[in-house]
Amino acid sequence: MKIGVYSNPHKDIGNTVKDAVLSAAQKVGIQAEPFSFEDKYDFIVSVGGDGTILRIAKYSALNDTPILGVNMGTVGFLTEIEPAEIESALNKLKHREYILERRALIDAELDGTHYYALNDIVVRSCSVRMMAMEVRVSGELIDKFTCDGYIACTPTGSTAYSLSAGGAVIGPNTPVIALTPINPHTLRTKPIVVGSFENVTMKSTGVTEAALYADGEYTAELSSGKCVSITGWDRSALFVRFAKKSFYSRLLNKLNYWSASED
Repeated sequence: MKIGVYSNPHKDIGNTVKDAVLSAAQKVGIQAEPFSFEDKYDFIVSVGGDGTILRIAKYSALNDTPILGVNMGTVGFLTEIEPAEIESALNKLKHREYILERRALIDAELDGTHYYALNDIVVRSCSVRMMAMEVRVSGELIDKFTCDGYIACTPTGSTAYSLSAGGAVIGPNTPVIALTPINPHTLRTKPIVVGSFENVTMKSTGVTEAALYADGEYTAELSSGKCVSITGWDRSALFVRFAKKSFYSRLLNKLNYWSASED
């Protein structure tokens, strides 16, 4: 068994947890090394938060390589263990005492280039001025409006940016794409959920410069008249789980954790 350790240096200061993973792997008899996108692994250990996992989700999906997330962030929807559990978790990996969870990605195509996202594809205005937009599903017009931007997300991404913009929370195994406008300048425009097999197009129709983001990273300019096409993707990122956990109880705990408190 060979694992690659992917660490976020902004979360894992001084690579303390990364080194702990490498040391624990040696102790339990697993080959481990710092992660490289050019190499192949049986598992990836991600040290950081959910954002760290987003950076390796495409690799996981393309190579069918499961991710074990060590939580160093504040949210931790996708991570599985805390740093104190590293050695125990690696022992379970070695003895195959785990289950795998699949999380689908979506595919955005612009000018012949494909961008993949575990959370969301976002079109946003590049300035404080709103952009004009046209949204279609399977070729049929859904709406035309001005807004700050538009989000197309997976069920995994429904608890991220889309939730903050007023979108619905969606169970992780639901085969849909959620569409959420960002500050639409209209009283009628609402979030909508469509099947993952449907084709969604978002077209910039005004003069305001806009850009395309995949999982929070800038990918391309979306100039006036340009259209980005979004569909569900037939691949999924894989996640190591050591026990079946209720998504809804976990969601409630996380949302309560985020809530402000005077106590």
